[in-house]
Amino acid sequence: MSDIAVLGAGPAGLATARLLHLRGIACTVYERDADQHARTQGGSLDLGAESGLRAINACGLTERFDRYARPQGQHTNYFDQHGTLLLETDAKDEGEARPEIDRLELRTMLLDSLPAGTVRWGCEATELARAGNRWRIALSDGSHVDADLVIGADGINSRTRPLVTDVPPAYTGVTLIAGEITEPKPDSYAAELVGDGAGLAFAPDQAFLLQRSGNGSIQVYYTQRRAEDPRRAVGTVLHDPAFIRAELDRELAQWSPKMRGILDEVETPFIWWPLYVVPARQTWREHSGVTLVGDAAHVMPPYSGQGVNMGLLDALELVGALCEHADVDDAIAAYEKSMLARMEPVVGATTTYEGLVLNPDGPQALLDLARTGGR
Repeated sequence: MSDIAVLGAGPAGLATARLLHLRGIACTVYERDADQHARTQGGSLDLGAESGLRAINACGLTERFDRYARPQGQHTNYFDQHGTLLLETDAKDEGEARPEIDRLELRTMLLDSLPAGTVRWGCEATELARAGNRWRIALSDGSHVDADLVIGADGINSRTRPLVTDVPPAYTGVTLIAGEITEPKPDSYAAELVGDGAGLAFAPDQAFLLQRSGNGSIQVYYTQRRAEDPRRAVGTVLHDPAFIRAELDRELAQWSPKMRGILDEVETPFIWWPLYVVPARQTWREHSGVTLVGDAAHVMPPYSGQGVNMGLLDALELVGALCEHADVDDAIAAYEKSMLARMEPVVGATTTYEGLVLNPDGPQALLDLARTGGR
């Protein structure tokens, strides 16, 4: 197989590179971050047996994954806006074991499994154009590279996605505002709510989501339906914490003072995180020498925990198709047909789940679903 460029060093892109490497196929991953420590990777993820864990096993990384995974991370406490405990669930209630692993640990594990030099840091793809039968990729450092196959793993603002579809991800009408309690006190209210897993608190059209990380820190997400703010893109740092706390305090006027006080425990700047989704049913136009994995292919809200799982499964299925078909475009066509069909019910279900988390009638429908393990 000729020159392969993977755009993006997130889990899907790195898993793709790892699976290619195991089959003796070289590729280069181009990533906009300056290095692997350039930014935090967020909270933790739960991987499913038939998706994320299956891909991790194919990557030959199960033993290392098990060293960092936290089965206790599946424990979830559900509260109302006054802090009244409504429901507790754990692995036995969900119908399958979905151990948690921190995003940083997952990325590091995948990076360590690649040959030195596979990832070119500080190289964001800024433009892709045809150069004969190949793709020419202009990079943010001023250079360019040519590739026979481009695998877009470059997220919701993918430069690769417009090559296969004119339909960009759409704003869902929901924004998360995220922060972190880096060293929570054992007797703090946030620690009480989250335990070793997650704590979810609900009011009509609003929610607090708290998640314990492997290092003991607590990720805090406030989520609400609100108009899209064109001044703020995904990942915008809100540099005035006092202003943001005051604004959120007004929005949370109907919540108990202890619940509102969680905002005062946050020790990092808040991050603006509007949520986007692609149509459940996608039809891509005919294309050659290019395909998508992960969020570039099918970004969706994070509530159902399917995003990274499906991205890892994309990597597994794409590399499998590339090794099964002599012709690259035949492999891409087979992979995309299967992937797009697989994602249609997943995106639909995730959108439905977002509506349950931010329900104008409160959390009862979500609690009923949680009691049945999401069935």
